[in-house]
Amino acid sequence: MEANSIPITFPHFGSLVYVFERLFHELNRYDLIIPNKPSKKTAELGARHAPEFVCTPFKLTLGTFIESLERGADELAMGGCHAYCRFGYYWPVQKLILEDLGYSDFRFVPVDYESPIEIFRTLKNEFGRDCNFSQVVRAVRASYIANRLTDITDNQVFHYRALELEKGLTDKIAKKIFRRIVDTPKIRDMKKLQKEIPKIFKREVEIDHSIDPIKVGIVGEIYVVLEPALNVELHRRLNELGVVVEHSNSLRRFIDIPYKLNPFRHMPIDYEQKAARPYVAHRLGGETQESIGSTILLKKKGWDGMVHLYPFTCMPEIISRSILPAVSRDHDMPVLSLVVDEQTGEAGFQTRLEAFIDLLARKKLKKAPQNPHKKKYEVPITQQI
Repeated sequence: MEANSIPITFPHFGSLVYVFERLFHELNRYDLIIPNKPSKKTAELGARHAPEFVCTPFKLTLGTFIESLERGADELAMGGCHAYCRFGYYWPVQKLILEDLGYSDFRFVPVDYESPIEIFRTLKNEFGRDCNFSQVVRAVRASYIANRLTDITDNQVFHYRALELEKGLTDKIAKKIFRRIVDTPKIRDMKKLQKEIPKIFKREVEIDHSIDPIKVGIVGEIYVVLEPALNVELHRRLNELGVVVEHSNSLRRFIDIPYKLNPFRHMPIDYEQKAARPYVAHRLGGETQESIGSTILLKKKGWDGMVHLYPFTCMPEIISRSILPAVSRDHDMPVLSLVVDEQTGEAGFQTRLEAFIDLLARKKLKKAPQNPHKKKYEVPITQQI
């Protein structure tokens, strides 16, 4: 560790942890304290010191910061902007709470992810103090490419894990790929992984092609959808029931600058917002439009159902929760809404999932009886999402 280095950390955020790790390495920040995966203790720690009715992600990230400060972190990196919901107030309120708890020798570094200019400014002035402008540009480039790769890897995992014959193999391969995303030194080699990742899974994971799997989309508030510790490992639970899953939530909507600035290229969020406008004409915060639009679009693609996740007291997603029954009725798309907080019980969660999947299976069988000559199932090869 360099003499002038200050240990830095960030909230745990599913597979995006690898993206953040790559970003800081590109900025010559190897004084990283990688956050531990949040546990029940982390959630209880955050809930103990947070306002009672604040969003659950606030509590979990607060608990993560407390644990990281105890491990020696001095800089806390956190998203922060003029958000459409309470997220914009996370870091100022958490800073006051941490100071009241006696943590005085630390500083928050908020990143305004809504503004590409502010992203560059913060990376140069706050994180990459010894980096020149070209190094910062390379760091940003490496980060959005890494995010594309983690999205592709997650997408493959959510398909192969449901159908794999050797249980646990998909996860083992995914861990190796995530490390390659962090450790591959040259950007041109990172870009090659975009086509290679699906080929690795297809080559190394044997699946049961005879199964016509139930396909379920997952929508909701981004942190709940992407952080397994908060959504009680929902994707894994569905995969273990033999269900293929997919979600379009991604940090790329904020950090993939070429897509943000190119009027001729679009990400899923653009199509989701357009599809949702008959129900919600404007952004209300969180992922309200995206949750509604994704439900409509996945139905058009032939998917069987949707699970809507939202954290307790999340106002934007409560609005989604109130609109989705109409969307479900209008488009004949079954939707299961699940609220999560630090008290979420695994047994009740599992029971509701199993009942929902049983309903989808009976509905699918009724609409399309078993065909002995059906085409064998192949995992779609997604090279860029």
